[in-house]
Amino acid sequence: MNSQYQDHFEFYTRGPYSQYVTETRSGGADPIRIIEASQPEGDFSDPAQPDIVLTEILHHSGHSARDFGLGRRRFRFRRGDLEVQPPGLATEILSEADHRVRVFVLPFDRLKTAIEADLPTFDGDFGPLHAAPFRNVFLGHICQCLWDESEAGNPHGDLFADGALLAMGATLLRLWDGARLDSVGTPFPDRLRTRIEEFLNASLDQNLAVRDLAALADTPEAAFTRSFKATFNQTPHQYVLTRRIARAQELLAAGDMPLAEIAYACGFASQSHMTDVFREKLGVTPGRYRKEVRG
Repeated sequence: MNSQYQDHFEFYTRGPYSQYVTETRSGGADPIRIIEASQPEGDFSDPAQPDIVLTEILHHSGHSARDFGLGRRRFRFRRGDLEVQPPGLATEILSEADHRVRVFVLPFDRLKTAIEADLPTFDGDFGPLHAAPFRNVFLGHICQCLWDESEAGNPHGDLFADGALLAMGATLLRLWDGARLDSVGTPFPDRLRTRIEEFLNASLDQNLAVRDLAALADTPEAAFTRSFKATFNQTPHQYVLTRRIARAQELLAAGDMPLAEIAYACGFASQSHMTDVFREKLGVTPGRYRKEVRG
């Protein structure tokens, strides 16, 4: 990561969320790190991180708008809701109410090694699970047991955490339908590819969701995502992010348009979100990029 924080756990414990953390725990040979935090309403958009992050809602008194890779949507959260954040993607979280969460940072490399014989192309993408909160009794039970077993001094905590990581990964794959993770999509015809490119380039400042793109192609979301990746060698979210960065670079080089206006014109949630993405993908802030390209 091109960030002062090496991973999501450090981002919570040393970064801007540290004031909200109430307790941290960990367990396992490649540890699962757990953060419990009480947060007010506000913008909790995060930079890209290397691991899979599973969040359990312990309390939420209202709605939240969020984008974990499949478009920005608004939800009312309930106790027991789960969210899964893929590695490598900056996320947008705009909470309209106070909330308490338990965040499980799952080591992606360890999980990938455990399942690569069956799913060699697994990249941490759980498909539709990134689109909305979901509920699963078994996964919720593992989360609670992992929290209990990770209590400091527990002689069996690490052993339990190692098994829990595999169980959590297997459950997420089953919920998504892991058999489809390795299926290869059919590339779009040239005319449809051009239509999609033109639509996206004209709509970068809008809230884009996979369901809208799939409707444009008259294709189910899952099949559309596979065909999109086969056509552009990127997921829809990655492609849109790449185009937004390119558009922002053009505007930064062209004049003195304020950074906040550029961010919104390119579809970023805020100026800080654009800054996080630039720092992660280009290694510089937007302001620094403007100075460099304009001499």
